Amino acid sequence: MPDRGNGPERIRRRTAAAGRLPSAVVDNPAAGCESVGVMRARAHLQKLVEQVRFLPPLPTAFVYPCDGESLELALAGVFGGYLAPTLIGPEARIRDAAMRAGIDISRLKVVDTADAAAAAAERAVELARDGSVAALVKGPIPDGALLAPVAAPDGGLRTDRRLSHVTLLDVPGRAGMLFVADDRLNVAPTLAAKRDILANTVELAIALGIAAPAVALVAAVGAPSAAFASTVDAAALKSMSAHGAMRGARVDGPMTPDVALSADAARQQGATSAIAGAADVLIAPSMESAVMVVRTLSAVTGALCAGLVLGARVPIVVTTRGGTMESRVASCVLASLAADAMRGGGARKFAPTPGTPADAAYSTA
Repeated sequence: MPDRGNGPERIRRRTAAAGRLPSAVVDNPAAGCESVGVMRARAHLQKLVEQVRFLPPLPTAFVYPCDGESLELALAGVFGGYLAPTLIGPEARIRDAAMRAGIDISRLKVVDTADAAAAAAERAVELARDGSVAALVKGPIPDGALLAPVAAPDGGLRTDRRLSHVTLLDVPGRAGMLFVADDRLNVAPTLAAKRDILANTVELAIALGIAAPAVALVAAVGAPSAAFASTVDAAALKSMSAHGAMRGARVDGPMTPDVALSADAARQQGATSAIAGAADVLIAPSMESAVMVVRTLSAVTGALCAGLVLGARVPIVVTTRGGTMESRVASCVLASLAADAMRGGGARKFAPTPGTPADAAYSTA
């Protein structure tokens, strides 16, 4: 991994950059995001911003950043002092996108490739493999164009875990952060895949400062039932966790989402689990159900969503066309903290062991 040490000069630069946060990181004036007053409602994101302030800039590959939004995100990271971007893709197309968007990228490093998403992705993976970059950010290309070379047997970024995606929600008025997985990659995960999704998500929660994450394995009903295969998987995952498979996490399920999130619902339904009403993490039985949870909470509460792909040797930000700049910036803040934890500097070191996953399939939906 690249050196992200904290020498005196780097600390001085980071302290100077810290004076620009959260306005540079969270508000992102260049992108026209919300004001500082609005952002004060993002209490949990603000805490993560405080953590990232004094980390060295994260060497990050922006893969095929041939649109204004990707370039704005890269510049926001530079201005905030938390990213050191490298733009990877066809240089002429990247510079044309910058000119059309009125963005000055003259100080950003550009690695020229053929004008194809696959070429940019393969070069980015090479740079991650040799330690030149410590995170990847997807430009306006399909998820699979980037994740296929990441997960390739000879790609060098595979580990002994399946790739999975986790979304962090900063829900206004909620006492803590909420993690939901997997709402992006694994459509109908097997029990083995759910084990990896759970492990990836728990390790991120720990890296972000939750010492003993409370995990709810959510399902349609709160007890194992032959009518719902997901409840049987939940019981199996709970048993695995009880035998030490998930270090540091408290895991229970199956549990309905209302019981997992609401202390009132837990009392009304007579739930006695310590996780009931106090879940930090929701592991959904399918991608479809995870997406519904994330989108419902976001729409109803105005929660800010940020996400990462985990299970590779570096964190990966997979932006969406409909995502706000605020959400993209928050995802990059997560990537910085996750990368720091992977190199042993976070609340607890985490990084899946390089190897060959038993099941390396993933969805590109």
